[in-house]
Amino acid sequence: MSCQTAFGRQIACRISILAKSMAQFYTTMRPNPTSETHLFHFLAKVVLFLALIAGMGCGSTPGDYGRFEVAPTGEELRVQSPWKLILSQSALPTSSEEDPVLKALLEDILQLGQWPPSNPESKAALDTAWQAFVRFEGTQIGIRGIDSVLNQTGTLQEATKTLSDAFLRWPAHFPETQAPHLALTYTGYNYSVYPTDEWLMVGCEFFIGQDHPAVQGLPPSIYPRYMQERMVPEHLAADALRGWLLVHFQQDHYDRQSRLADELLYWGKVLYVARCLAPDIAPHDMMDWTQEEWNWAQDHERQIWSELRVEEQLYSSKRMDIQRWVVDGPFTNAGQIPQDSPDRLGWFVGLRWVEDWMSRQKDVSLQDLMAKKDVLPFLQAYRPGS
Repeated sequence: MSCQTAFGRQIACRISILAKSMAQFYTTMRPNPTSETHLFHFLAKVVLFLALIAGMGCGSTPGDYGRFEVAPTGEELRVQSPWKLILSQSALPTSSEEDPVLKALLEDILQLGQWPPSNPESKAALDTAWQAFVRFEGTQIGIRGIDSVLNQTGTLQEATKTLSDAFLRWPAHFPETQAPHLALTYTGYNYSVYPTDEWLMVGCEFFIGQDHPAVQGLPPSIYPRYMQERMVPEHLAADALRGWLLVHFQQDHYDRQSRLADELLYWGKVLYVARCLAPDIAPHDMMDWTQEEWNWAQDHERQIWSELRVEEQLYSSKRMDIQRWVVDGPFTNAGQIPQDSPDRLGWFVGLRWVEDWMSRQKDVSLQDLMAKKDVLPFLQAYRPGS
């Protein structure tokens, strides 16, 4: 019996306690031996057997996530919503302050002009470009999608709460660095996540659903159907958190000349930390998968591992070998992995390495985990299909 959540562990443990109590009742409080004695012994054995099975659920779950559970505490995150400025087709603010969110949006993402403008001429040019952008039909279709699909349904507020709670847990695990503030915006389908040290900017248009006209109108050469199918509201918080963590950790913990094994370990560590920070995000959503795709990976874990171990593939540093296991696609195009597989199975394997290793390292913090670069201990701890 394997309980996947803290709630599941509590239920299993309560069943165990109840079963043990019932067994004790039948074995110590039964009447003097009669014709019913064998019945009582039989019931006692049955209940004790149930207790043994239920008790198995009281141990550590894969990854031992429970020991990293902390309450979100501290000062609330600052949240900006530039998408509302676009929805209302409002003019840019007249303030000359160097707002980092507007600066990134106008200069880097949309490339409309310098912010703040350096002179009246550049301000006039920027205002003209901005109004052309916000009034463009494609912009309005997408921005209205954010409003109707995410905002009016409460989905955007829920995702904001999930991200806020995750970053309010951050100081408990990484006290030496600051968590970002949050900016919810529209990027013209340029960036789903745009992380900086201070701000996490989210292109909310990427999460309004595959059937929305704005998504269906995207060029399939850039956004093929399998990518459009993942542009669902459930992935907003997961993509945003995962994207920020990947960029935040890359300078100190990512080697661009890495082998496949190193790449998978980095992804596994980031996903593990993300799940600790946001335990309410379902594992399949953290992977941008459906529940069925997550189930497929679990059911075929031994097969996946067998393919990875072929001809020392784990130690290949060829980018093509690495990309087969970690890049987006309709499926994982590697070895004998079938086409009904989900893509990026390397992420899944890396996460499983970390889960099995962390289950055996009771004193290792999340900081210690991120600093661990030697793949061998993770491979030695890994039990595929366990």
